[in-house]
Amino acid sequence: MPGWQLQQLIQFRAVYEHGSLSAAARALGLTQPALSRALGKLEEELGAPLFQRHTRSLRPTEFATGLYRQASRVLQESAGLDRLVERFQEGREGRVRLGCGPFVPDLLSRKLARAMAESGLSLHLDVHTDHFETLREGLYGYRYDFLLYDGRRQRDVPDHDDVVVVPLLTLPLRMVAPAAWVRGKDRAALESEPAARAFAASRPWAMPRVSPDYGRRAAPWFHRMLQARHGAEFLMPTLSACVGLCRAGHALTLAPDILIEEELAAGWLVPLPLDVGAATETCAYRLRSRPLSQAAGRLWRLLADGGLRSGEDDLIRPASRSESGTD
Repeated sequence: MPGWQLQQLIQFRAVYEHGSLSAAARALGLTQPALSRALGKLEEELGAPLFQRHTRSLRPTEFATGLYRQASRVLQESAGLDRLVERFQEGREGRVRLGCGPFVPDLLSRKLARAMAESGLSLHLDVHTDHFETLREGLYGYRYDFLLYDGRRQRDVPDHDDVVVVPLLTLPLRMVAPAAWVRGKDRAALESEPAARAFAASRPWAMPRVSPDYGRRAAPWFHRMLQARHGAEFLMPTLSACVGLCRAGHALTLAPDILIEEELAAGWLVPLPLDVGAATETCAYRLRSRPLSQAAGRLWRLLADGGLRSGEDDLIRPASRSESGTD
């Protein structure tokens, strides 16, 4: 509907709701003669009277009552459209395409959704999980707005001057087992490191599909055990899938506390006294040469300002303004 018609409906609604030209004119910031002329023009265009004139008030016709109901819906939808456009322009609505490592989708679902809600963002996150080499190709091919991946892969980007990398958080991984597995004689696995290592070596593992670098950077004993068993029995796409197998009593797994808080509190899982020396170091990667959309820019700033932070101990360090900008 053209803008001048919407304005006429706004004026008609004001007259209908106030019941007089003078009161409606004051509410609209118009003079009474100007509002009277606008109302007369609308009645002329519609070919029907809208109000019966009385000395001090206007009585709506049956046609005006029906028109008021329709006009109210139109104006409400128009206001909603204006708010939607405004939110898109502010970056509060829209689609953001993310390339992620295997640990990130779980963090997004557990932490970022809450942070987005608190910030008034209603973004649709199009999340694709893959190995870094494939995601890096997608970033340079403009298929992703930015990447969320382990910060230790910075050395594998081809043009360091064009890539902005912002550290987000680091989360140590601990080995956990189904509580039902550590009863009786197996309870020794909860009390000593040698018993825990022997226990872990004899049980199936569930691990996310990650680069071999993760295993090589872990504690030497863990790396040797992983090599000796030729990897994990269950290779899953995400950490949450690994935790699900562990909770169901099918495998041991590694996970940060943020993803197993409920399971540990309920007694479904128990931690083993083992230091595997592995951690997630999630960073955000983007290209300077590609301007972010309003929506992607808002999400980038939210992340850089600690949107995934689960506590001060998890934070690598706060991102500076120069790092978190969208230049």
